[in-house]
Amino acid sequence: MLENILLAVLGGGNIVLFVKFLVERHDRKKEREEDDKMSSIEDRLGKLEKDGIRTQLLLMILMKPEEQTEILKIAEYYFAKLKANWYMTGIFKKWADEHGLEPEWFDSDG
Repeated sequence: MLENILLAVLGGGNIVLFVKFLVERHDRKKEREEDDKMSSIEDRLGKLEKDGIRTQLLLMILMKPEEQTEILKIAEYYFAKLKANWYMTGIFKKWADEHGLEPEWFDSDG
């Protein structure tokens, strides 16, 4: 009788531990999925920001090339802060050369 009670208690404890293990494993998996989704959203937002700033920079260079102060602010944010350098490197370098500018933060090698 005592043996049966001990087996039932020990067996019940193992079941509880197993259920706890399954719940924790499920929670960890769900957290990883949420982290992956968040990372994906952050990546997309970063790309959108770069696209927006690149568009602003391109428009300023094409439409208002004489606005050196504003163009330099946008370009510094794009190249130095966002570490972006897609096709704008050559366009900005050409504009800067035409205006005799060599910003210290700009790496023309891209």
